[in-house]
Amino acid sequence: MKNLLAPPHVNFGLQVDILANGLPRLRIDEIGGIYQRYNQTASYVLIAEPDLMASSAIDVKSTRDTDVLCFRTSTHQQLEFTVQHNPLRLTLRNTATGETLVDINANDLLHMEHYRRRSDTDDTRVEGMWEETFNHKPDSKPKGPQAFSLDIDFPSHAHIYGIPEHAAPLALPPTDGTSPRRTPYVDNSPPYTEPYRLYNLDVFEYEASSPMALYGSVPLMHAHSSRSSLAVFLLSASEMWIDVKHPSNHSTSTQWMGESGIIDLFLIPGPSVEDVFAQYASLTGVVQLPQQFALGHHQCRWNYFTSKDMLGVVDGFDSIDAPVDVLWLDIEYAEGHKYFLWDKRKFPDPVDMIESIAATGRKTVNIIDPHLSRDENFYVYQEASDRGLLVKRPDGQSEYEGWCWAGASSWVDMLNPAAWDWWISLFSFEKWKDSTRNLFTWVDMNEPTVFNGPEITMPKDVLFHGNVEHRDIHNMNGLLFTNLTAQGLEKRGEVNERSFVLSRSFFAGSQRFGAVWTGDNLGTWEHLRSATPMNLANSISGIMLTGADVGGFFGDPSAQYLVRWYQTGAFHPFFRAHAHIDTKRREPHTLSEPYRSIVRDVLRLRYTLLPLWYTAFRSSTRNGMPVIRPQFLVHPGDEAGYDIDDQFYVGAAAELLVKPVVQEDAQSVGVYLGGDEPYYDYFTHQISFAKEHIHRTLNIPTQLDTLPLFIRGGSIIPTRERARRSASLMVRDPLTLTIALDHYGEAQGRVYLDDGHSFDYTRDAFIDRNFTFSSISSDVRGGWALRSTQLEPGMSFTEGEEIEIERIQVLGLKEKPEEVITSGQLLQFTWKEGVAASGGEEGRASLLTIKKPLVRVRDDFEIVG
Repeated sequence: MKNLLAPPHVNFGLQVDILANGLPRLRIDEIGGIYQRYNQTASYVLIAEPDLMASSAIDVKSTRDTDVLCFRTSTHQQLEFTVQHNPLRLTLRNTATGETLVDINANDLLHMEHYRRRSDTDDTRVEGMWEETFNHKPDSKPKGPQAFSLDIDFPSHAHIYGIPEHAAPLALPPTDGTSPRRTPYVDNSPPYTEPYRLYNLDVFEYEASSPMALYGSVPLMHAHSSRSSLAVFLLSASEMWIDVKHPSNHSTSTQWMGESGIIDLFLIPGPSVEDVFAQYASLTGVVQLPQQFALGHHQCRWNYFTSKDMLGVVDGFDSIDAPVDVLWLDIEYAEGHKYFLWDKRKFPDPVDMIESIAATGRKTVNIIDPHLSRDENFYVYQEASDRGLLVKRPDGQSEYEGWCWAGASSWVDMLNPAAWDWWISLFSFEKWKDSTRNLFTWVDMNEPTVFNGPEITMPKDVLFHGNVEHRDIHNMNGLLFTNLTAQGLEKRGEVNERSFVLSRSFFAGSQRFGAVWTGDNLGTWEHLRSATPMNLANSISGIMLTGADVGGFFGDPSAQYLVRWYQTGAFHPFFRAHAHIDTKRREPHTLSEPYRSIVRDVLRLRYTLLPLWYTAFRSSTRNGMPVIRPQFLVHPGDEAGYDIDDQFYVGAAAELLVKPVVQEDAQSVGVYLGGDEPYYDYFTHQISFAKEHIHRTLNIPTQLDTLPLFIRGGSIIPTRERARRSASLMVRDPLTLTIALDHYGEAQGRVYLDDGHSFDYTRDAFIDRNFTFSSISSDVRGGWALRSTQLEPGMSFTEGEEIEIERIQVLGLKEKPEEVITSGQLLQFTWKEGVAASGGEEGRASLLTIKKPLVRVRDDFEIVG
């Protein structure tokens, strides 16, 4: 390859590989340059170096002007990848449909700066070539310019999604100043005129609608149409900018610009949405199965200042019978903000406090920011300094010094392999004696945040291990810290416990190590509205355990606002309330009535649904599918739903549809129903029907205690109905199954259970059951059967041996059964008349309730009616 803007002696190499599952991978690098471009991002992000397709499975056709690679993917697509030589153009085409999926360099924007010596050039005075400044802070470029650009077109796909993190609509608006498609979220937002930026930053009071950079970056872009779904993944951890425009109503054109490193591009061909997620997961891995407590409610603020304060919060929740699983400590617990050191004036016996909280069924999380106070009496800093494990100044010798909460600070060089085992060792019980198995970790400020740095982060020219510049690896700094912190928790003792780590900064692959949240949001209705699209964008980019600060980090919002926030946050995967140090206390027990009771009931609803959430996460560990899903994933052929991002589905099979109320004083909301199936109001059992090919929006009244929540017809929902203080106290509770029939009178569902905390599930200690409800040939009028079968072989875990199903509810049956039988025993049941799902009539559904079905979750069974 030649760069026409470079001298004749400069060459670039294009390497095209077809992975074993049929994903093309393209790498472009300078050949024989005076420096080696950074090319190690994949070693930290990918779960393994991907296997390649056998050459015998690829039909190569070459001419003087082109090379064509024909191959078949693991999803049985017949694809054709064409390399046109001059001018260079790369296309991926589905030969069966004739559809061009991806077209690279159609606009001639593929460009890569070549390395040069400053003394050999005549452009030393060109602004920005060798140094630049931002807010009067210098950034030297000792290797000179090294940026790259490429254009990626989707000729047959007009809707694109992904590339978080941005406070932007889920369906990404164009950045060329043209008006976006109108959605409830962007209706009052001006058109975007700047590219989407990927550069992890600590942004104070960020805008509620903007392509500006935020705390995380995942360079994955989905493209979707009614015919197919696909994605592209550009594996670079340097700063990136992405421009988007729509040349026509059915196509999208994008330009990607990166500051440094090689071009390492994966084409993810789908063609179904499920295929795209499985293919991306094969590269970066699936979500970590969280401990069950991680899916409960978390209570945090900056700060709870004493042990008495913390224990008082626990008592506050218990006083109103509201569940909570985790109490959090922000930076003020640490002596002089020296993390790992408790301030013993405020927390005289941390272990006693942690274990007192644990005795009520709760956990504790405290913050470990990555900056280390440069206090020579601080053992963590001193060890890191003595071992040479800290980030260096551009001279490569002296330690980089910046300013953060601890004052003068340094940062651990997580590219240095010697730092890995050392960081992990800091969490051992032998070393951190003021910790216990019930203490977990929050890694904040890991973009990294440097108060006196350019854009409140490190200068780009500071050096990491191997003389790697910060500019090359900036966006994966948070990933490295989360990975090693998770390992520290898992290896801290012989406890066989899954880790829990919350990270503000994230990158592709972060899903393997813990949770994320959307950072320091504001207590405004605009930010409440932005939370759901942001979490959906994270979810479809692999970052599944994602949430936002419930109530907003900044400000003192109204009680109405807090209620709506809890109703929204209860349906985000990670559910944590958090607040700034200057805000008024707003824990649920501090609210007045009726707000206190409404919030308590929302918390209880979250806990009732924990079996659904936990099953969804287990399912995601197998197939990579999000646990919360936007409309376009659940109904991929329904174009009317492609821009919808203010409602979403929850569950392994998208069993629940939720529409958060995010407008002040809202009297009603419109809920869009996709497909042609019945939807059941979760609380009233009212049936409403979607009507295929017809826009169907229900107008739902929204009193303050009302949450629009629906069960999708054809679903079986597992719940636990007994009110408990925490998730760990529910592990032996019986289940209720709610069966919401589709218009064929059938339903299917699943439940996954294990001990909720250990790695024993990897040794087959779990229960994984499939439930089906269907019509049968029977002498019984309206005959049907509910069957339970083993979904995946496993042995039961100790706590799960005797877990029963205590109630079964069937919604939408056509007729009352004459009798209900299992294993020859008659079962007691009640019947409420109502409409049948199979009749197409709207109204309150019929309800069959079997109160004691006499079956255990672990067993195969059949109940016939």
